Amino acid sequence: MPSACFTRFAVAALLLGASALPAMAIQLAPHRATYAVSLDASKSGTRINGAEGRIVYEMRGSACAGYSVQLRQDTDLATEGGRVNSAVTTATWEDGEGKSYRFRVTNRLNGETSEEADGVAERKDGELTVTATKPEARTVVLGKNVLLPTEHVLRLIRSAESGEAVLEAPVFDGSPDAKKVYETLAVIGRETRDAKGLEEAATIGDLAGRPRFPVTISYYERGGSSETPDYVISFDMFDNGVSRKLKLDYGEFALNGTLISYEALPKEDCAK
Repeated sequence: MPSACFTRFAVAALLLGASALPAMAIQLAPHRATYAVSLDASKSGTRINGAEGRIVYEMRGSACAGYSVQLRQDTDLATEGGRVNSAVTTATWEDGEGKSYRFRVTNRLNGETSEEADGVAERKDGELTVTATKPEARTVVLGKNVLLPTEHVLRLIRSAESGEAVLEAPVFDGSPDAKKVYETLAVIGRETRDAKGLEEAATIGDLAGRPRFPVTISYYERGGSSETPDYVISFDMFDNGVSRKLKLDYGEFALNGTLISYEALPKEDCAK
């Protein structure tokens, strides 16, 4: 995405209350996925005439070691006022039990930093507290029942496998300002294993024949008065946390992300 929004999918996409799911219930796959970014031509009324770029998402770790995510998205937008380049990079680590989260997010427009967030979130007695160094030094208590990104992914998969069609949850990922919480509403479709129309990268290795679920997540700023979401993300979610067929809808325009390469990374043994 042209802003730090993608971190809410990827780390969010992805996709528990104040505690983590049983560690062995769901096995997230360490992997590296690359997506080609293009403008969604079906979105009318946009001032964006074209878009091209790439998203590279890498997740490593386990429930024992915690989950680290590296993401970079470079997007060139052709606008009425000229070309705009957006480059967002994120680096996060999340404890397997959802008790600790480190994040660093940088968003650059035309080579200049426009947003930057850096900090640590810790959960104690159910309450999530964020200590940030950027964009400014501060400590914010976000309260209870706020999910971290991997917690959200795990809850999405659990809900999908249980046949639940809707999941509502507040989520914190650090972007864009190290304090914002989004209320999310996820609509989850039925499981499919149909390979028709899949990209080649989604049919190889440990993705071949895996069940997946269509997911649409709407993000609303906590405390906001608008009934219109700030942005909407949709994707196909495999049961190991890998995603394909991205759509990132920002209201005025939308971007598509097509999976062009997928690499399974070494798994870490976990005795939990």
